[in-house]
Amino acid sequence: MDTMTNRKAIIDIGSNSIRLVVYSYNSLQGLVEHHNFKTVARLSMYIDSTGNLNNDGIQVLLETLSKFKEILEDIQVKHVFAAATAAIRQAENKEAILAYIKGKLGLTLTILTAEQEAYFGYLAVIHSTNTQTAVTIDMGGGSTEITLFVKKKLIHMHSLPFGAVSLTRRFMKSEEMTQEEIIQLSKYVNEQLQPLTWLHNVQVPIIAIGGSARNIAQVDQQLKDSSLNGIHQYELKSTDLQEISSQFSKCSLDELKKIDGLSSDRADIIVPALETFRLFMDKVKAPSFIYSKRGLREGIILSQLVGKFPLEFNVNEVAQNAVRHVLGKFNVKEENTLHLYDIFTTIYDQFIEWNYIEPLENEQLLRFAYILFYIGEHIDQDAASQHTFYLLTNLTIDGLTNEERLKIALLASYKNKDTFKQYVSAYDHILKGNESKKLRDIGALIRFTKGIDVLGRSNIKQITLTKLSDELVLTFIVAGNYMLEKYQAEKLKKHLEKVVNCQVKIIFQLHSASVFCD
Repeated sequence: MDTMTNRKAIIDIGSNSIRLVVYSYNSLQGLVEHHNFKTVARLSMYIDSTGNLNNDGIQVLLETLSKFKEILEDIQVKHVFAAATAAIRQAENKEAILAYIKGKLGLTLTILTAEQEAYFGYLAVIHSTNTQTAVTIDMGGGSTEITLFVKKKLIHMHSLPFGAVSLTRRFMKSEEMTQEEIIQLSKYVNEQLQPLTWLHNVQVPIIAIGGSARNIAQVDQQLKDSSLNGIHQYELKSTDLQEISSQFSKCSLDELKKIDGLSSDRADIIVPALETFRLFMDKVKAPSFIYSKRGLREGIILSQLVGKFPLEFNVNEVAQNAVRHVLGKFNVKEENTLHLYDIFTTIYDQFIEWNYIEPLENEQLLRFAYILFYIGEHIDQDAASQHTFYLLTNLTIDGLTNEERLKIALLASYKNKDTFKQYVSAYDHILKGNESKKLRDIGALIRFTKGIDVLGRSNIKQITLTKLSDELVLTFIVAGNYMLEKYQAEKLKKHLEKVVNCQVKIIFQLHSASVFCD
């Protein structure tokens, strides 16, 4: 697709909020979000005693969609899919609502079934995380969709008749939730979960979608004073949810609104949502609670794209595709970043064998770091290291955890020991044991190898390493001119010498004529 001429809009009409998001897709950059507009509508609050969405609620819906239509006309986006979820799906007068909106705005609303809503959430998760087996929970305002997938295959799905807004409306009689109300909520939610035996004690991660989960993850980030940006795939433990619950229980509504990470427009419904998540954690016996930024809207778009571009949406290559899309933002092709990668891995493997360095547990990160090395040079050549580190610690990269993204950032931005020390100082609480030294040493290897490939088309064909008593000899076999490579190797060998703690001798051997130059 062309990024600008094939923009598509999704209008997500939820029970709590209504969003307009404009996307495009192209194989180089992937799925790109251009605009994101939100209105807190609380449609489920307008369901009356007869089960109808009352006139006030319909007017809120009309006014919001009217504004969104004006925006779409202004930015000239014609492809629009308007999806309605629980609030309208559960309304007795839903057909009248669809006809009314169609008549007033010419906009066709599609009411998603509970199964479709669950499926789209699942689809977004498997295409944006590397988690192979998990339970997904998409808590909206009026319903909660859950799925179980194993090795990324959908096994079970179910829709529960409650969400953050409806739980608040049913169980909270004032601005603060009492202990007795929490007990009543717990009893009700457990009754709903009891028949779902496939959910009980499966001991897999929970991946949570939606605004309530996002806010809880953001609050945890603030509590831990996390200096690493990015919320997608952010992970919490049950003890973290307990700590947040304890904090919230001491707060009035006004105090909740002031908590860092918690949106003020969600403060009044966050406690029932949090307590429900805790019940899910207990029922599943989940080892972790992971937030997914990708959800219903992305799932709808993906359902249209996967069939058209199956090779570009391999669920087992999420991180690989995401890294390729980072390159695409700067019009860089992956194959152009892998020059001398075989030379690098030869040095890396030999250094491990000789105990100069320790291997990364996940060697896929090694390749990603090599591919993304100094990606920041496309912003400013002179500040390539700084821009690389900033970009990679701030970008959302699907399929990578925050910790993995940090490791890649430290490797891909390596300049020297002092700069590395400056970068890593804010993240000592994330890296364990000697992880920092390991990354520093491997970063030095990448810096050396990338540095000698001056023109991106080096004539170096292979390398041999010889370990002597007092020095390390690197012999490069070349097929052609090697003047620039020799100059750079001599200049950058100091990075290797700091790793091996001895002198490094560089030799270039011209393969065709067996000419040596040292």
